[in-house]
Amino acid sequence: MTTSRTRRGRPPASTREALEEIAFELLLRDGYEATTLQAITTAGGVGRSTLFRYFGSKAGIVWGEFDRAVERLRSALHDADDVPVMEAVRAAVVRSTHQSQAAAPDSWLDRFRVLDRDAALVAETAAHWRVWAETVSRYAAERTGLDANAPLPAAIGGAVQAAYVAVLRHWAEADEAVDIDELDDALRPVTDAFQTVLDGATQG
Repeated sequence: MTTSRTRRGRPPASTREALEEIAFELLLRDGYEATTLQAITTAGGVGRSTLFRYFGSKAGIVWGEFDRAVERLRSALHDADDVPVMEAVRAAVVRSTHQSQAAAPDSWLDRFRVLDRDAALVAETAAHWRVWAETVSRYAAERTGLDANAPLPAAIGGAVQAAYVAVLRHWAEADEAVDIDELDDALRPVTDAFQTVLDGATQG
């Protein structure tokens, strides 16, 4: 697991990404409720105005990039090639994950660790993941002509989200270099199974 690298004499965080990395080190070490804005700004060697300019609030540190990750997923689905539905879903999840890692290479997995382990964030984490799953569900419904609230699209979104979280959890616990291309193979059994179900439903 990532350990705190904040220490006396550390140079001031000069970028949003550097300050975010420091913040997640503290959040992992001390927990969301115990980590104050003052602790983050002190560890980062910046003023509160800098933190607020980057994130707006402590919640913004945790949820801002997650919300952008959902937008990346939505955009990747919108731009998906004309391929079978679940192949497009799998490719979009892999693509958006690559983009999220590139956007915050030093903290993107620490963010998941905090969200997955901090009891104070359980309810809000579930709500955010529901939005992620519904993004997949709506895409599947639009592609197949099914009702967006029907059981099958909802099941697709929930299953893909659960599989995705399982992969992220494995990476977080392994604490080793992540090869995001492995995500394609990890999701394939789930997406292939649902493609078979979709083929039967749309032909029936």
